[in-house]
Amino acid sequence: MRRPFTVLPTALAAASLLLVTAAPVAAHPALPVAPTSPLDLTYAATDNVEFLGRFPEHAGTAGGRLLDDRFYLTDPRGVFVYDASVPEDPTLLGSLVLPQSETGVALAQEDPDTDGHILLVDAIDPLAPTLLPQLQVVDVSDPAAMQVIGTAPVVDHTWTCVSTADRGCAYAYGRTGYIVDLTDPTDPVVLDTSWREHVGLGEGFSNRPYTHDLTEFRTGRVMSAGAHNVLMDTTDPAAPRLLEDLVVDYHTFGYHSVEWGNEGRDAFLVAGTEIAPQGPTNLAGSDCQGEGSWISTYGAASVAEADRKYERSGNHRHFDRAGFERLDTFHVEERGIFLDGDAPGHTLYCAHWMELAPSFDGGGRMVAAYYDWGTRFVDVAPDGTMEEIGWFNPAEGYAGSAQWITDEVVYSMDYRRGLEVLRLSDEPATGTVVGALDLLMAGSSVQPAPLWERLLGHPSVLALGLAGALLLTARTRRRTRAVAPSPA
Repeated sequence: MRRPFTVLPTALAAASLLLVTAAPVAAHPALPVAPTSPLDLTYAATDNVEFLGRFPEHAGTAGGRLLDDRFYLTDPRGVFVYDASVPEDPTLLGSLVLPQSETGVALAQEDPDTDGHILLVDAIDPLAPTLLPQLQVVDVSDPAAMQVIGTAPVVDHTWTCVSTADRGCAYAYGRTGYIVDLTDPTDPVVLDTSWREHVGLGEGFSNRPYTHDLTEFRTGRVMSAGAHNVLMDTTDPAAPRLLEDLVVDYHTFGYHSVEWGNEGRDAFLVAGTEIAPQGPTNLAGSDCQGEGSWISTYGAASVAEADRKYERSGNHRHFDRAGFERLDTFHVEERGIFLDGDAPGHTLYCAHWMELAPSFDGGGRMVAAYYDWGTRFVDVAPDGTMEEIGWFNPAEGYAGSAQWITDEVVYSMDYRRGLEVLRLSDEPATGTVVGALDLLMAGSSVQPAPLWERLLGHPSVLALGLAGALLLTARTRRRTRAVAPSPA
């Protein structure tokens, strides 16, 4: 039986929150600011997750991309590149003003893609003669001197670099079907046919059936995520070929993104959803339960084996008996308070971007951004089963994307709080929820007293605690949760 985390009495927890002023959530729109102090009582976390600080000027960011030691990030203002060689302390190398448009004004281009030479983003180029949003091809080879070197008169919610043997971003696929030839990045060419037509996923440039994103696992292999997920051979990016598919029939949107370890050769893949605010159980304010908020693992051994044979022979018949089979599902808890790692109810969506750790090999760690439920850390076993091992949840957060920098350090992109730096230790969670008050005693020669005793030492806590007790309800029942080891 799983046991819930033990936390300080909820009334006292609420009182402690009121004693500390929240860190700033806004910054100068053009100049970088230092990360906020980790002594921030606006969050709670399991005791194996350390909060190292945040960069609040990146509020509105929806994603980033790590390549070697550089971290590329977009927010509504433009493109930013950080030196992540010291992952706990990223340093800004350069930025480019490239304003986002439409929904990007609040929620920047999701999942920006780059090969280290060029980066793809929909934006308005303030130096161009037109103020219409377009696909911008940004030269990021020198972060201190980034510039737009090419544009294409199309936009899409997500763009994916499709590589060839000699170029990391030779083509771009948009989720609605666009294929953009980037072999000359200063002169992008939008092809007349779509990747959807080539693989039998609709006609022209539309989003029916729904697709949210595409992922390139390795050169020549790209998979879409949506209601109808297709694995395709992109050896010729201008004319991809369908290899296998996975149809989702339980939700309009289907899957939001897919991850497949070892460049698409592991025995299972991971697919995550993004619940839509429709229907009686999916309305904003619900508790993120059910199929629409699942992260799922799928057995893919037969597909991987068929692909190995296909690579040798070029014969598509090897996929005739292959297919994906669901193994396990993961979702967050029902409604609760952030001090317990929960939320009163989601305000728009539930699960969002997730990513496998760099050392992931037939199993390992995964991180997932869960909007109101913060950043969740999950262990994926070799048989595809999933178990939460830790979490970080701010009081006013809205986690949109999380990226591994090392096997311990994660950058979480929060729409409200900006870029946050977290570290997951190798130690299992003991069952204690921590906040910044514990860190106040770090380095002291005095052994910290229990947290509840320290809180009672504050002169105003008792009065606030009594008031808080009248406002807080009992904790909700736990289900899937990071837990302390059961006693022997």
